[in-house]
Amino acid sequence: MGRARSAIALGVATLAAAVLVDTAPAYAATEQLRLDFDAAPSGQVEPGPWTSGCFADVATPGDSGCIAVSDPGSISRATRPNGTGGSPALAFPAAGSAVIQVPDAANLNPGTQDFTISVLVKLTAGQVTAGANLVQKGFYSKTGSQWKLQADNGIPGCRIAGFRDGVWTEALVSSGVSIADQGWTFVQCKRRGTVLSITVGAHPAVPFDGDASMDVSNTSKVTIGAKGAGLSNNDQFRGELDNAVFSLG
Repeated sequence: MGRARSAIALGVATLAAAVLVDTAPAYAATEQLRLDFDAAPSGQVEPGPWTSGCFADVATPGDSGCIAVSDPGSISRATRPNGTGGSPALAFPAAGSAVIQVPDAANLNPGTQDFTISVLVKLTAGQVTAGANLVQKGFYSKTGSQWKLQADNGIPGCRIAGFRDGVWTEALVSSGVSIADQGWTFVQCKRRGTVLSITVGAHPAVPFDGDASMDVSNTSKVTIGAKGAGLSNNDQFRGELDNAVFSLG
């Protein structure tokens, strides 16, 4: 699957208007993945619930992210405020597991390049769990690599792991800010050189205190909303989600 298409991202003002209360930094210029979930998954009808079907990748037409579930999990339609109207979004299940999976591709692996992960999320206090994965590629392992945006205990954090000079290393930064009952919130993790940071809504970016310049490359799928369907330690996200984006540069 080709993923060379570059797209100019939404501006700060446009995104801020979409989430009403949040201001957000601009996306990086070269999007490798953007799932906006505006249309129903392939072969399905609105408003769900859906247990199968695929969402088109806006950044790379022809590519997609597909639903996988474990009973009684499903994904259904949600709506977030967008100016004077509403924008389609997704609701993840209150029980069971559901995940959106994007096949591995070379330029979903940043290696040592700069990259950005971002998503819009809404989470109530009743949906908070100890583990809640938003977007990730790879699993935590001292023999592999990973990039990951999470909301464990309602607090967004970003973890990356990989090898630097042949030595496995990791970087984990927490925003320290709960998004529970805060409405739709923009969450962004980015690496610039040796610096890893996370931004939540209008709060200042929080940097990782250390060197985050490791090589992040693996053959795993990108997963949105969980690690995978039916896993015992699935870290299922229970809230609402929109605009999952991964960018290089």
